Amino acid sequence: MQSNNIPKITTKETEHLRDSYPALSHLEAGNVSEWLQERKDQLFEMARSAENEADMTRVLGLLASGIGAVCYAVNPLAIVGGLIGGAAWLWFVVEHSNRTKEIAPIPFVRGNFVDAISRAGDYDTRSNYQADHLANTVKFLERQSAEEYAFLHAEFENIGQYLTQVEPGKRFYAYRWMFGWFGKLKGRQLPTYQSMALHLQDVTIDSRLNRSEINAIAQAQTQLPPTVDIKQFQSPTVDIHHSPQASEFSRPTELQPSANGLSPDTIINLPLANRANALIAVLTKSGFQIEDMMSSQVIAIAGTQRGGKGTLAAILATLSLALDSGLNTQYFTAGVDVYPFSCNLISALKYPEKDADGADKLVARDLLKFLKGLDASEPYSHKNLLLVIDEAMRLLSLLDESDRTWAIQYLLSRFAKCGGTLIIVLHGSNLTSVVGKATAGLADTFKQSVNFIGCVAQSVSAGGLRKINVASGEYFKANPNNFAEPVSGGNLGMIPDWLKIELHPGNGQPDPARTLLKFFPELVQHHQPAVMPRGEKIAPPDAVNQLESIFSKPTQEVEIAELEEELSISEVDKNLILNIVTSAVATPVSFAAIRNSRRWGEDKRSVRYLRSAIAQLIESKQLKGSEKSGFTAFSD
Repeated sequence: MQSNNIPKITTKETEHLRDSYPALSHLEAGNVSEWLQERKDQLFEMARSAENEADMTRVLGLLASGIGAVCYAVNPLAIVGGLIGGAAWLWFVVEHSNRTKEIAPIPFVRGNFVDAISRAGDYDTRSNYQADHLANTVKFLERQSAEEYAFLHAEFENIGQYLTQVEPGKRFYAYRWMFGWFGKLKGRQLPTYQSMALHLQDVTIDSRLNRSEINAIAQAQTQLPPTVDIKQFQSPTVDIHHSPQASEFSRPTELQPSANGLSPDTIINLPLANRANALIAVLTKSGFQIEDMMSSQVIAIAGTQRGGKGTLAAILATLSLALDSGLNTQYFTAGVDVYPFSCNLISALKYPEKDADGADKLVARDLLKFLKGLDASEPYSHKNLLLVIDEAMRLLSLLDESDRTWAIQYLLSRFAKCGGTLIIVLHGSNLTSVVGKATAGLADTFKQSVNFIGCVAQSVSAGGLRKINVASGEYFKANPNNFAEPVSGGNLGMIPDWLKIELHPGNGQPDPARTLLKFFPELVQHHQPAVMPRGEKIAPPDAVNQLESIFSKPTQEVEIAELEEELSISEVDKNLILNIVTSAVATPVSFAAIRNSRRWGEDKRSVRYLRSAIAQLIESKQLKGSEKSGFTAFSD
């Protein structure tokens, strides 16, 4: 309930506007498609009522004018009624012409009067006019309402997809924001989802929401079993009539799952993307909600050991690459147990001459460098990136405490700005075990922006009395506070049996990820240990850091010494550098992050200029650090 001490943001002129929409609580609670359809139907009914009123106005106006003209000889006062009726008729004609640029003086005849006469003798013109009946009805709405109906009619599916990904409390604002841009762009397109997400970061949750209503609607959303499975009437995603095997099938339903599901031989000759769409359709029909799993920009697959987290990550990555051959898949994982799918793999296989711990430490270092590079890049410059981090907690635990805190903060709060998609595998029981105390303040943001997927392990016999845990193939939307607990209505289904044909070479158990690759032989990539030239060894990280320091430090000092004599540094720029460093979420702040900060606007400073400015700030004891380690401000 809203406190009486909080002033209303609405004015008396705008307070009624929200009441003209369907109940906003349904929209904010997640009934997006239903709300949009209700609004669309509402606008059309308003158009029909306006059209009926317009016809009645013209009928009564002309009738009153005619009666007034005829009865004037009997009663001179009749002319008054005729004038009133004529004024009403003329008012409608002028008002309608002003809104639609059409002159429509005759009741029940829509459009320009001259066009209506020309239609009388032209069959094709009459047919086109009847086909545009809906559009002509909508013209009777006020201009803004007519534009909103056109907005919903043209972009209904896109609007639904956009709003589904917006957090509750901001959906109505996002709807109005998209509608505004639809008008600015003259109906040609919608702004990108990335631009909307970037804008909504500065928008707070609406204080006028009725939270009790939203909670009640969310709790009442239950999945009722349909009397008829409507999916059986849907067209297949893949049009096999345009595929090389059109003659091999008798009808499109051959792509639907049979008792044994699909087999690779059934669709192996289809184009790569068509195969992926066919498999997604079959998996969805079998109850495995693969599209719901990829409904967020950051997907966290969480739970205990041997639950099938890595398997699901491999399945999602494989299908994503099949749908988009240009996808840049970067895969970081500890150890050497990796799935043979196509990606840029960074694992212990890259460092074969290191022991397990040493190799994993180098992989963790590579991951940190990769994330630093993303953080220094322009926002939304990596839209084709799919970053998969398996064994994430193992890798992060091998970093220094400051680097580990920075990496977690970046993944939780800023990764989405790079434009890519993140699939991260977490071994833990809840969010606190992942985030830790150092970043506990980010927990709420993490909960809202991440799609948590939990999994279930099962125990099977390993011979005699021995048991081993293997994945059950069952997944659910997990509660961020307890990864083992599903949210209400969050069942994501189970991997079907026909996707469990291949066996894992290690434990001999069914392996869905390797089975899926049988459908995509082009995406198979067997990852082998890196081969090093004879006589060469991997230098330890300490030696590498020492060499980098030796070679970079004198150069930096010489450059700065020379620049101090040549460049005049503005005090405004030095203050801006200090603000960039002190306001950063994670410290120390890299040189690249300072130079690429959006606070410079379009007038970025040169590398030489910034180095000279930072050198002066260090000399005046306002900053400390180096380009190697990053920069921090001296505490007051």
